[in-house]
Amino acid sequence: MPGHEFFRQAGFFVIPEFIDEESAASLRREMTIAPREKAFVVKEGGIDYLDEAVRKVESSELRREIWAPLKARLRGLIDRLQEHFDVQIEDCETPTYLVYGPGDFFKPHSDGGPRGQSEFTRRRRVSVVIFLNRQSAEPEDGTYGEGRLTFHGLLDGPQWEHLQLPLTPEPGLLIAFPSEKIHEVTPVSHGLRFTVATWFYAPDPVEQASQGRAPAEFSTVTAQ
Repeated sequence: MPGHEFFRQAGFFVIPEFIDEESAASLRREMTIAPREKAFVVKEGGIDYLDEAVRKVESSELRREIWAPLKARLRGLIDRLQEHFDVQIEDCETPTYLVYGPGDFFKPHSDGGPRGQSEFTRRRRVSVVIFLNRQSAEPEDGTYGEGRLTFHGLLDGPQWEHLQLPLTPEPGLLIAFPSEKIHEVTPVSHGLRFTVATWFYAPDPVEQASQGRAPAEFSTVTAQ
């Protein structure tokens, strides 16, 4: 599987060890003991509902004192993400703490951008995933099997149209990509897969227009 350097060369925004190993382990513990609920999908019209044929994963409900400092750190990336992807960003959503167990998955989808299913998801410009543990072919403490974050249509050209590229995860790795990019999480074979996800969104175009500013534009990423 390609490592994060490959995806950096493909135009993704990458920070290895954005979260240190000790903090990642602490988050995994908190996510394990916290109340969890099944994660929803957003369908046309912006309605959230449970569809485990499309997405099967649980979201941990962490206390504010745990998630707020990470959200503040993520907000600190806004200027760098705007420059990297050439987009306007207003803010990021509160981080979602996802726990994938054996058999859990998320079928190919986009998070938003022009493909968004609601007025708000169409404002999403950059998606972020932070990995909190590593993969292992065999069951080992604190690891998981399969559950690959896989990107579709990453490279330009008809010969690459059906190419699927999975990312090799590392604990603490942050990877950011355009929210319209098609991706999936393949089924987990064993263990628990811990990740944090958030989405950076553009200013409200209606509010921008009322203030006499041009609407934010979306910029795609191509291979370099």
